[in-house]
Amino acid sequence: MSRPDISGEVRRSLSELTRIRDRVLPVKVGRAVVESVRENFRRGGFYGDRWEEPVRRRAGFRGAEGLYGPLLSRQNRLMGDTDYVPGTGRVTIRNTAAYAAVHNEGADIPVTERMRRYFWYRNADLRRRGLGDTGEAGFWRSMALKRAGSTIRIPRRRFMGPSPVLEREINGIINKELRMYIDGRHTRSLSSWWL
Repeated sequence: MSRPDISGEVRRSLSELTRIRDRVLPVKVGRAVVESVRENFRRGGFYGDRWEEPVRRRAGFRGAEGLYGPLLSRQNRLMGDTDYVPGTGRVTIRNTAAYAAVHNEGADIPVTERMRRYFWYRNADLRRRGLGDTGEAGFWRSMALKRAGSTIRIPRRRFMGPSPVLEREINGIINKELRMYIDGRHTRSLSSWWL
């Protein structure tokens, strides 16, 4: 019977645990969180809390603009710009869209003259196409009539951030990886000691 190499086993175990902590978990947690955030977009809420319905749907916008749910569009850029950056023993979840924080936290946006010109353009375009009496044209007209310096309220539609649901999901991933390590390492260690 050979003597067990306890210090070697401890070094190998620490090395494997370090690899799991620094390389495996950041990637697995990052992927899971990004998929969870994207699922929030598809469901139209933040882990069960529904987002406020967009004005474009309440105003009766025609075509694709009226069909998409909150924070969704043809390109789904806001949802698509959510990604993760794995680091050593950590992961950063981010959204690179310039307006992500405005939607996630909500904001009051001051109306500028340039915005008013755009609103008038959208209203005129609808009138030119014979859609001047629609809810959409009325929406753009009311936006164009706002004074420069007044504000437009962007409601808070949180799609990222801490959540008990997300915390349970992350803890589940960590526990699963540790359980796999313990089951696999324990079996190898005992068999190598006794052979």
